[in-house]
Amino acid sequence: MRSIGTNNGFIHPMHIHGGPFEVVARDGETIPESARFLADTVNVGPGQRYDVVWEARRPGKWLIHCHIGHHTTNNNVEGGGGLMVVIDVQP
Repeated sequence: MRSIGTNNGFIHPMHIHGGPFEVVARDGETIPESARFLADTVNVGPGQRYDVVWEARRPGKWLIHCHIGHHTTNNNVEGGGGLMVVIDVQP
């Protein structure tokens, strides 16, 4: 998965449910294997890019979202939208 900060001054703590992911590249540069790290959230700032490898623990629906609540609900308006996506992992 690739997260790109293309916004106007916000930092988005992007989080994947279902276990940690491995950060393999930052800002277009591959991270050497010895320096890669596991995380469950990366803070993506303006102009930044993170490439991560994530493997679902089991089939099901997994949420990827910004950890700032009003960024996932269109400024606290319920009904979805905003910075989130569901990945449906099939068996």
